Amino acid sequence: MVVYVHAAQTAMAATGSNGLLPHDFQVAGRAGVDIFFVISGVIIAKTAPGLTWQAFAWRRFRRIVPLYLLLSIPYAIIASKAGFGWRDAVATVFLWPATDQMTAPALPSAWTLCFEMLFYAAATIVLIDRRLLLGILGIFGFAMAYRSAGPVFQFLGNPLIIEFAFGVALAYAPKLPRGVWCLTIGIIAMTGAGFVGIAPKGGTMEFLEGVGGFQRVLVYGVPAALIVFGTMHIEANPSAWTILGDASYMLYLVHTLPISLLLVVWMSYPINPDLIIAIGVGTSVLFAWRMYVRFELPLRWWLGRVRVFPAAA
Repeated sequence: MVVYVHAAQTAMAATGSNGLLPHDFQVAGRAGVDIFFVISGVIIAKTAPGLTWQAFAWRRFRRIVPLYLLLSIPYAIIASKAGFGWRDAVATVFLWPATDQMTAPALPSAWTLCFEMLFYAAATIVLIDRRLLLGILGIFGFAMAYRSAGPVFQFLGNPLIIEFAFGVALAYAPKLPRGVWCLTIGIIAMTGAGFVGIAPKGGTMEFLEGVGGFQRVLVYGVPAALIVFGTMHIEANPSAWTILGDASYMLYLVHTLPISLLLVVWMSYPINPDLIIAIGVGTSVLFAWRMYVRFELPLRWWLGRVRVFPAAA
């Protein structure tokens, strides 16, 4: 969904057209992020129990951070030519965007990883002592109430964090006899938001600051939870789709590279916008899949051999 909406933006920049599908439908592609947050809550809630806090933190760190940092290097080099200060370094290296002003990481899609690391930190603290959960909820509530105080409060009190809580709740929710229908309901609600004029707007900085955050949680977060919950009722066997699912993190990190390079071509040699979208999505998926096989899997295998902490709680 995220790759598609970025490819559609490329088509618009090159040709002035979004293609055959209406823009009101295409904006739903942004909600891929909201589905991502809900899934994160489910995964953390299902994988954390039984692990020590050290083992959980290490497993999440090795899964996300090394690959992200390596792929951020070329983006940081490019960003340095336009000015790369200490705020940019903090946001990029530590995935902490909130200093005296909100700053996004150099890698364009990594703003979501800032929240991901925040989720992991919260789960780690709860694994240390479950009684600290009330303190975490208190910090979130306090930061949300005083979001006007500055970037740190905007980040820690961002309403998008509620979508992570949706996922945690779904991990413990019982299956319903016809729960799979939640998938259809969620898709209709999510794609219909653009047509009725309630789809949230904004860019990376607005998302980090939580501008319109409650609207986004309602318009995209609730349908995302329904989609994830409905999908959890489906039994799936390994297939090409699951292989692409395994490569989805790599796809999320690198898809802007081939799309950006192709934009240079389309600006000089524009073609049909729908063809631009199809080529952009297809090229991104193919590139990410090969990077996953040739680069991510060997890196994960090597990191998996490193035993830092005992796993059992």
